[in-house]
Amino acid sequence: MKKFLVLITFLSSLLFAVSTENILALSWENTYCKFHHSPECKNRSLYSYTNFTIHGLWPKKKNYCHVSYKFKLSPLLEKVLIKYMPGAKYGLAKHEWKKHGTCFGTDPETYFLTAIKLTQQFSETNIAGYFRTHLGEYVSLARLRFLFGGTFGIKNKRKFQLLCIKGYIAEIRINLKGNPLKEELNELINKAKPMIGVKQCQGGIITVP
Repeated sequence: MKKFLVLITFLSSLLFAVSTENILALSWENTYCKFHHSPECKNRSLYSYTNFTIHGLWPKKKNYCHVSYKFKLSPLLEKVLIKYMPGAKYGLAKHEWKKHGTCFGTDPETYFLTAIKLTQQFSETNIAGYFRTHLGEYVSLARLRFLFGGTFGIKNKRKFQLLCIKGYIAEIRINLKGNPLKEELNELINKAKPMIGVKQCQGGIITVP
């Protein structure tokens, strides 16, 4: 009976509306590993050396919504997720699900598959390509806004937040609005509001692997 009630509770959560106001947080793993000596930096995927990786997909203004829901991923998805989120193997995925994913309105697999999809789409843009071809160079916030506007439309050039650590670019956080299960990254950005009143790094070095 207890297992049955837990199942009913979990399935009922799938009826909740999917979060339509989110932030996609993407890390430049080279910077993280330059300043941290965590286990994930010793066993990184090759992908993480030249691409942004998943920090999280964060519903806005909501944390720890249904923390009783069990966190479980299929072995195949776990393997794929580690490529796009190196810290998943060391507890990051579980943390992100508990704090943010439980507010997203889906099961854990759908939540992380959605984050992977959006990350893949960002990796195919000129912005990600710029990072790959300018390793070790300084890039300004103004330049990144120019690239962002050229990729997603000039009106969207301020819809991200740039974070740095000691002069090195560490993370990009992108404002999204819309249904991330059904819409593409460019559509979600196009509907979102500019990042106004947030702390911005004015530029930094693209850390080499």
